[in-house]
Amino acid sequence: MRPSLRELLSYLGPGFIISVAYMDPGNWATNISGGAKFGPALLWVIVLASVMAMGIQVLAAKLGIATGKGVAQLCRERFSGPVVVPLWAAAELAMVATDMAEIIGAAIGFSLVFSLPLWAGAVLAAVSSFALLGVRTAHKRGFRWVELTIMSLVGVIALAFVFEMALARPTASTVASGLVPTVPNASALYVAIGILGATVMPHSVYLHPYIVQDRRDRLIESDGDTEAVHRRHFRLERLDTVVALFGAMFVNAAMLIVAAAALQGTGIETLEEAYVTLSGVFGANASLAFGVALIAAGLSSSLVATMAGQTVMDGFLDLDINVWLRRSVTLVPSLLIVAAGFDPTSVLVASQVALSFELPFVLIPLLWFTHEASLMGNFRNRATTTGVLGVAIAVIVALNGWLLYSTLLG
Repeated sequence: MRPSLRELLSYLGPGFIISVAYMDPGNWATNISGGAKFGPALLWVIVLASVMAMGIQVLAAKLGIATGKGVAQLCRERFSGPVVVPLWAAAELAMVATDMAEIIGAAIGFSLVFSLPLWAGAVLAAVSSFALLGVRTAHKRGFRWVELTIMSLVGVIALAFVFEMALARPTASTVASGLVPTVPNASALYVAIGILGATVMPHSVYLHPYIVQDRRDRLIESDGDTEAVHRRHFRLERLDTVVALFGAMFVNAAMLIVAAAALQGTGIETLEEAYVTLSGVFGANASLAFGVALIAAGLSSSLVATMAGQTVMDGFLDLDINVWLRRSVTLVPSLLIVAAGFDPTSVLVASQVALSFELPFVLIPLLWFTHEASLMGNFRNRATTTGVLGVAIAVIVALNGWLLYSTLLG
């Protein structure tokens, strides 16, 4: 039976929460740099990276729907202690790095929009993140409030870049030229690898199986714990994921296209420089939209990172830490880094290096679990699915390894 429009709309939510990871401040610098240096030439890389991300996130959602568990919990249940401990440690490192990027990104946005010093922007970002956390506690009254809040912030980001695109007015031929796979030179290859390698975020893979549980539990309660019920849930969640990540692909592509229109040839690489230059090229409203979108991206990503951090600790250690305490602890590194006067763009790059280190520790178990017949039953990956996504994961892991090596030792 085909789902009604009302039913389809009721299932939109988890995918949009996950989509935030694909347009967080850590991704902005790469997109802006790519457009400023090479125009629209690397647009095809964003499309390819987005398609790969869709496949991985659909896999993560399927794991949660089929088993009622996430990657972290299954690692604890199926691996030995000496394996689980380093997996947990690497995951916690990724959570701290993720949260650092989100808070600093929001701090940059606040400092630009309100002409504040970065430390004041960081304080505003911290206060705002606590305010958003109040929405997170609404999970006890219904997780839908969390989804709607995140979807609203994603809408702000999308509308901001619709506005930016309207100002940039790219031609169809310009966009089409960027969809043709080309790499202008060795420097462009480095940026292309950066876009591909830094696309999938570890916390989104840990979180996705968890946030589909709210609907899974309600469906089991109302319709029964049957394969047919879970298959229908999976079909609708797959649609939710694809729609949401298609929106994230638009935002990333728009960043690159706008940067190509306004910043190409300027040598600009930092978000602060991009903000100032956009105002000079397209007017003050363009830079304002850019700054507001950056704030929305940072704050929404921060909330999602906190949720993912809870999932990691609960899954690996079977330990439920108070969310307010966890939020307070993970804020400390970001505020200390700002207070110490580190360059924020360099910190964003460093956070991506840390996330690159963690990625194999979550993607390989994800592929392993979803291919395991005793765990997945009839939801087990087909050989073709395992092969295609296995290659995609191998490429992502290899690219992240290369980025890690070149950044630290290159």
